[in-house]
Amino acid sequence: MNPKVHKLIISIMILFISFAILNEFVLTEDEIRFESFVKIVVVIVAVLMVGMMFLSPGKARKPLNLLKVSKGADPSFRVIGAGDSKEAPPPKAFYLPESSKKTSANATPKLFGTAGIRGLTNLEITPTLALKISHVYADWLGNKGTVAIGHDTRYGADMLARIISGGLLSGGINILDCGTIPTGGIAHYIVSNKLAGGVLITGSHMPYNTIGIIVMMADGAYIPEEVAHSLEERFARYEIRNARIMPEAIGEYKQADNPIGSYKEFLLGCVDRGLIKQKKYKVLVDPANGTASMILPDLLRELGCEVKAINDNMQPVPERSAEPRAINLKETAAKVTEYGCDIGIATDIDADRVLFIDEAGTVLSEDLVGAIFTRSVFAGCNDEKLCVTPINSSGLAEHTCGAEGVKLEYCPIGQPATLKVIKNLRASFSYEESGKYYFARQALWPDGILASLKIIEIMAKANKKLSVLAGEFPRFYQVKHTIKCDNQRKDKVMKKVFDIWQREGIENKVKDITIDGLKRVYQDKSWMLIRASGTEPLIRVYADAISQERAEELVRIGEDIVKKAMEK
Repeated sequence: MNPKVHKLIISIMILFISFAILNEFVLTEDEIRFESFVKIVVVIVAVLMVGMMFLSPGKARKPLNLLKVSKGADPSFRVIGAGDSKEAPPPKAFYLPESSKKTSANATPKLFGTAGIRGLTNLEITPTLALKISHVYADWLGNKGTVAIGHDTRYGADMLARIISGGLLSGGINILDCGTIPTGGIAHYIVSNKLAGGVLITGSHMPYNTIGIIVMMADGAYIPEEVAHSLEERFARYEIRNARIMPEAIGEYKQADNPIGSYKEFLLGCVDRGLIKQKKYKVLVDPANGTASMILPDLLRELGCEVKAINDNMQPVPERSAEPRAINLKETAAKVTEYGCDIGIATDIDADRVLFIDEAGTVLSEDLVGAIFTRSVFAGCNDEKLCVTPINSSGLAEHTCGAEGVKLEYCPIGQPATLKVIKNLRASFSYEESGKYYFARQALWPDGILASLKIIEIMAKANKKLSVLAGEFPRFYQVKHTIKCDNQRKDKVMKKVFDIWQREGIENKVKDITIDGLKRVYQDKSWMLIRASGTEPLIRVYADAISQERAEELVRIGEDIVKKAMEK
């Protein structure tokens, strides 16, 4: 019988029985007032019973299982409970970004971004997710070989590292546990020990309650896009995973043998120790309570430097913003002048990013430091001079490469894309405007600690203060604006942006670059870039010029183009 018809019949029966019971009552004259009250109560109860049957909600919405991608599943989930942290409580409810949703019934879920899989610790990046990622990585490795594992200092990093270790072991992979270690430390350990790869658990420059799972190749680099996609495909088919490891084939777990000591020797071998020792520099170090705390101050002392350290005790929540940007380093810059230091060094939590401060307390822009490194790396170079940088790097990159006879190759934004071009073209140096520097002859990973030793070596070789080195380059101004745009609309809006782009802002243009967004270069060496964010519901508009006014003018033109596209 139809469930609705069944409910209707039962409801009629309830009402009929209710009135029949009332009619059986023989009430005295004194109870007449009570009769009306009883009838009303019985009728209300009957109506409520009927209402509950017809108005009862359907099935409750189930929380998203990040690890079971079923056909037609809704990939949003709800977090119950807000926690009791006064500083930054987790949200009571949130939904995964659109980038994690399946676009069709047969589509592969997008897990990896430009720097691994990222999300809120224990809420989005869960132990279950970590376990299943470790299983698919083990399968991708062929269920054999040895990998290194390490983590940063934040909440949950050690937990996730242990879970991933267990998953890899159960998948037949041997583990060498490096413990708490900088990005460069685990990358060097992988390469120097000829391992099959590695996993680094780190939130890098992100807030303390956010974390990432970084899978690394045998050369120490982050996995390229094609490997990430292969892992995502395996993840989507996890429920039919057929790898079963017999007890005797379970991997072996060991503590890594002195990974920090090995890394220190590698770093010291990359610079002229004797020359630096002669200078006896005074250096301020601000590692944001992260992994550089355990190595950078000691390294500098070994190089004869006097070290003043702040925010150097490792802890889960840093005492300044984890991202080393000029706006976050005002106190650090003030300490440089207060202590009379020759240079200030500020890293993020896993030390792949770094910013430098001159002796006057001025935070140098990432592009300016990239120019200083470019000139140094290619000075007296007899090999092919080739530098790689993402398309959002300053016009200073073109100016410097042109002056030094270096070929400049642009690449899409993000570490995997940058590394792909470095490898394909065998570039000697690369940098990202986020403060990542690649000395590709020595390391295929961005290393803030190595960059710190390199900049001090440059100062020593030139026998110049950092402010003097910086003053030898022209100044470029960069302006960055963002416009909110829902993730599901971004592709459509960017197509309309392209149509308008072809008609507007074309005066005095030299060339267009479309490898990642829309970049237009002008005759006065200025440029404008419009690009949809890969991680947030935003469209970004950048502009770079030799004057602040020109940069702001180009940003306004770009914003107008985006707004027109969104109105259509």
